[in-house]
Amino acid sequence: MTAGHMRTGRYLDGRARRRPLRGAAVGLAACIMLAAAACTRSATHADTGTALVQGYGTFLGLGPLKPGAELGLLLAGLKNKSRSPVVISSVALVGRGVGTVIKVVEVKLAPNETGNNAAPGGAYEVSAPEAWWPPTASCGRQPLVPLHGFRLAPGVLARIWVVIQAARPGKFFAKAHLVLYTQGGISYRQLIPTGYRGSVSRNAPFAPIDKEQARCMKSEHVRPLKGNYLHKPKNYN
Repeated sequence: MTAGHMRTGRYLDGRARRRPLRGAAVGLAACIMLAAAACTRSATHADTGTALVQGYGTFLGLGPLKPGAELGLLLAGLKNKSRSPVVISSVALVGRGVGTVIKVVEVKLAPNETGNNAAPGGAYEVSAPEAWWPPTASCGRQPLVPLHGFRLAPGVLARIWVVIQAARPGKFFAKAHLVLYTQGGISYRQLIPTGYRGSVSRNAPFAPIDKEQARCMKSEHVRPLKGNYLHKPKNYN
């Protein structure tokens, strides 16, 4: 399914945000799996797993990125629906333009937290993900932990934090996250049909760091991701 354009993007909890996004599109997970199968079949000889909640196909449309710029993405979730723990080995984006138009420079896990120890799902120009939350009049920063070897207990949820970097002009569509994990000593792979689509352009318009993220940068001790600024640099173009 194709999402309509939105003049203003939103965090996934409904708060308005600055960076242009296309609204999340929902489709059958099977559609995403069929589209991504060719990309993943040779990635590993592990069996196809079913321990993680797969959900429906969901993607976010991102505003244009300038070559070299980075963007943090906090959307896809891993929830263990089985009765045994799973140990995460790796997570990779799969789809058109991944590795050419965009490169993945960081992948971590965001444990399920609440209150000021959490941040809403969406796109971030800072790392770690943090933002001002008006209902509580406070900043929330999401803790991040190494992904490899993370033990996901039954019923537990963790979200995937991915930082992408714009590599060269073109369009990209990362259709899914390919998750490799072990359970009971056996290796499995599973596609989580959550992804992102967008473009890289040398003429991408300047957009300052989201004001709700900028407001908390000092108190939460976070840094701007590469190519993101509070004010437009003189040599931006």
